[in-house]
Amino acid sequence: MAIPPRVSQVLRFLSAGGLGVLLYYLVLYGLTDLIGVCYIISAVIASIANLILSFILQKFWTFENKNRKNVRRQMIIYTTMWILFLAANLLLLYVMVEYAHFWYLAAQAIITVVLTVTSYFATKKIFAN
Repeated sequence: MAIPPRVSQVLRFLSAGGLGVLLYYLVLYGLTDLIGVCYIISAVIASIANLILSFILQKFWTFENKNRKNVRRQMIIYTTMWILFLAANLLLLYVMVEYAHFWYLAAQAIITVVLTVTSYFATKKIFAN
């Protein structure tokens, strides 16, 4: 039984995003708990690593956009979206850790779920053929 194209695309989006999130958490945890970097700085560095990996996977694998002509424009738009998501992520992370007293990794997990849905629709628009 074939998987409908839309479902297949969502599964690829979640898989690619999952790899980016795994990289994010490894960097976040490694810098924060193993090296002693402030969790906010760790989150920024982890987000940059995630940005690069996610752009490549989402463009070429998830949305199968092989057009290399618009890569610069797409990267600028994708990075702008990423900056907005990073700002929301950091603000929510700070509030949840400092005021709601969540453990930083639990807070990040909750935030990740919330931002994933919005990210799918925005990313789909960026890489539309």
